[in-house]
Amino acid sequence: MGDAAVSALVTEVVGRLTSELIKEFNLLWGLEDDISSLKDDFEQIQAVLQDAEEKRVKNNAVEVWLKRLRSASLKVENVLDDISTEALLQRLYKERGFKHRVRAFFSSDHNQLMFRVRVAHRVRVLRRKLDAVASHRSRLGLSHSDVSRVDVGVVVEMPDRETSSLIHDSSVIFGRDEEMEKVTRTICDKDLGKHEDGKIRVYGIWGMGGLGKTTLAQLVYNHERVTKCFELRCWVYVSQNFQVKDTVKRIIESIDGRGCTLTTLDTLQDSLRSKLTGKKFLVVLDDVWIEDGEKSKWDQLSEILSCGAEGSMVVTTTRFQTTSRMMAKVPELQHELGCLSEKDSWLLFKKFAFAKGREWDNISELEPIGMEIVKKCQGLPLAVKTLGSLMWSKSSSNDWKRVKDNHIWELQESKVLPALKLSYDTLLPHLKRCFAYCCLFPKGYEMEKDVLISVWASNGLIPPRGENDLYVLGEEILNCLVWRSFFQVGRFSNEYKMHDLMHDLAEDVMGDDCLVIQPGREARITNEVLHVSSSCPDEKFQFSSEDLEKLTSLKSIFMFGYKYQRDIRQICNHMYQRVLYLCEIGLSALPESICKLKHLRYLNLSGSRIEVLPKSIMYLQNLQYLILSYSDIKVLPESIVYLQNLQVLILCGCFELCKFPEGLRYMSSLQHLDLKDTFNLMHLPLGVQELTSLKWLPWFPVGNESGAKIGELGGLNLLKRLGITKLENVGGLSEAKSANLKCKSNLSVLRLEWNEFHMNEHDEEVLEGLEPNPCLTELVISRYMGKNISPSWMVNLNNLVRIHVSGCLNCECIPALGRLPSLRSIKLQFMTSLKCFHDDNTNKSGDTTTMFPSLQNLDIGFCPCLETLPSNLPKLKVLRLRNCYELVSLPDEIQSFKDLNELVITDCKHLSERYEKEKGVDWPKISHIPNIRIDPPPR
Repeated sequence: MGDAAVSALVTEVVGRLTSELIKEFNLLWGLEDDISSLKDDFEQIQAVLQDAEEKRVKNNAVEVWLKRLRSASLKVENVLDDISTEALLQRLYKERGFKHRVRAFFSSDHNQLMFRVRVAHRVRVLRRKLDAVASHRSRLGLSHSDVSRVDVGVVVEMPDRETSSLIHDSSVIFGRDEEMEKVTRTICDKDLGKHEDGKIRVYGIWGMGGLGKTTLAQLVYNHERVTKCFELRCWVYVSQNFQVKDTVKRIIESIDGRGCTLTTLDTLQDSLRSKLTGKKFLVVLDDVWIEDGEKSKWDQLSEILSCGAEGSMVVTTTRFQTTSRMMAKVPELQHELGCLSEKDSWLLFKKFAFAKGREWDNISELEPIGMEIVKKCQGLPLAVKTLGSLMWSKSSSNDWKRVKDNHIWELQESKVLPALKLSYDTLLPHLKRCFAYCCLFPKGYEMEKDVLISVWASNGLIPPRGENDLYVLGEEILNCLVWRSFFQVGRFSNEYKMHDLMHDLAEDVMGDDCLVIQPGREARITNEVLHVSSSCPDEKFQFSSEDLEKLTSLKSIFMFGYKYQRDIRQICNHMYQRVLYLCEIGLSALPESICKLKHLRYLNLSGSRIEVLPKSIMYLQNLQYLILSYSDIKVLPESIVYLQNLQVLILCGCFELCKFPEGLRYMSSLQHLDLKDTFNLMHLPLGVQELTSLKWLPWFPVGNESGAKIGELGGLNLLKRLGITKLENVGGLSEAKSANLKCKSNLSVLRLEWNEFHMNEHDEEVLEGLEPNPCLTELVISRYMGKNISPSWMVNLNNLVRIHVSGCLNCECIPALGRLPSLRSIKLQFMTSLKCFHDDNTNKSGDTTTMFPSLQNLDIGFCPCLETLPSNLPKLKVLRLRNCYELVSLPDEIQSFKDLNELVITDCKHLSERYEKEKGVDWPKISHIPNIRIDPPPR
């Protein structure tokens, strides 16, 4: 049985037993005595659970008892699912007349009286079973703990924001300077050239998991010398099941910064060669697993990559010396990464264990104990960081000694690092379950924040806390798991990854709760399985209908990365499923039998070939999340409006979608409706004003003769993110003001977009009327055709952090932004008439006000008429300029921009000549900047 916190499961069941919905139903059907008895048993068991989970490792009888408790808890949970769904249907039937269609469906094969009889029988059977489990606890000698003191909330103490950012900070990397210098010097060696056979050179970094191979490669990849040496750099995570086609595709995507739609190896390799030929490039292949019999695959990829200029290089990280030897060939290009010294391990540990945010008055007492703990980590940076984060939360010497003397250090047979397991054991129960659940994602998979929080919430893994939004509570859990080093932040701030060793830990603690099917790995199916995940190609997917029938309590199915051609009706027989993740697997249709999944809460069909949803989807009355992004969906059935619990509907990138159900107004529970890039959807139906729960509406097309007008936004005051497009359909100032943006104090992100490239007579007053609340933090203005962007309200946006202005072809100067105290980022694109910044963005004589006091990022592209830049940017860190043909020089003050770390100049003729490396007349003014990329001037 898995170790993913039985106590959290019990806590969730107790909470549901006392919910208002269950109480209402039990009172109606006379089940209150039986349910109350179940609750009493669970509460008695709760009192000894902490002791039981501590003793399970050494006491087999306790392990068996916990297994019986888990089994009973899951069966109770299934009954509660049935009761909750029936109670929900009855409530909807009473509240809404059109719900008779839902009742009619269920009444065809469902008799209310028989349902009551069956549920009463199941509850009584479970009550007897749980009575036996509860009475057996006394024979195990389990000690009581004060349940009232157990923290079942989400709040977890963490260091301040500055310290937690150390997770990504090079200042917490110790003992790798010499190795970084060696690798950097070697791969930048201009005399290295290609192999004698013309193949590209490879530098291999190898060593056991947890040593920091990826971290070393990242340090090299971002080194100033490397960024200047290579014209092109790209990073690809490879991992197990190495495939040439997949790797080529990922390299292309890394270069382009977007998805690649090519599907055949021939077209992929032609595309990649066209991007690499003649260029000096660096490709990092991270976490490579190539078996001895797969050398031909590497030879094929190596041939494709050998088209670059002299000095091009591939850097690989791998756990295996044989893989490194096969790819790098010569010993001089192979580097074995060793463990950290005790000194460096101690420095790394201290950085986390004694981080800011806590007062330490006994450090001298704790340090000797900490040094003993560090020795047990055996020089593995991942283990040191994880335990350092753990010890920060423990302030007494007794707590530190308990970690040092923990029995887990003596367990040698486990494939999981003792340090990681020990840190896991100290997590709160709900954090354990959230972490462990993520083993369902493949190794190396970049998990989106919204997806993680949604699947956690759908499985009841986020315990409620008062009136707090579950999404906010989910963010707290993520932040905690990142701080404790269980997760790493991915390429983007909204993506997370797990280290392979952490993934092994998650899978280990899930035990029989989880079945992960991978290529070349035998699947062991037991009746205990709750969650199934497969990343197998279709032809290797060994999972029959008979196998599925064994899984009577299946809660989740995840399928990744293959074309699933089978009939998925077998999946629809598992009525207790809560999560169905069928993302990008080529599914072309959903069966009508999807309606059997009456407890389904999360359905992800993004990237599928589905064009039409079955009408029976209306019967999924527990569905809260429906993800259809980048699918081939053309029309949503009108029946979808009957999904009264639907909170999140994602349709972004559904290019074929042309019509939205007229009954949109009935979807009163919607909080997040994402319609970005649904270019064929001309307007939304009337009734948007009824969706008063909406928090995210990133794409709202203003209707013209038909459809919802901008005034329907007036009462939606919970909005946090809003995008308004087709603003040319707004008639003037008063109509713009009817959107009531000024009163939306929750609004943090606003996008204002016109869809026509010509000036309308009302454009200026429309922009004036769309005054946002001063709380706004991000503003995007796109395709506004006025000469000046100068609404009176712009100077009042004191909380504005980011502004992006794009496609405003007639605009000659940008708004007055210099005095906005919080502004950190300005991005200007396709402003073909822009000549200068607003006069108020520069200091006038006698004015001592610092302009742009917080600006860190200035990104200007395709502004061919721009002549000048602001002169005083004291906090600027990144300056990027592209296609600014009339820009003759950078401000002389750039020499005093102490924080400027990156300068990129692309296709700016005058600047390329003036600041050419070592040759340009003004090169000395910028030579101090660490990272400089300037296109060579045309000859």
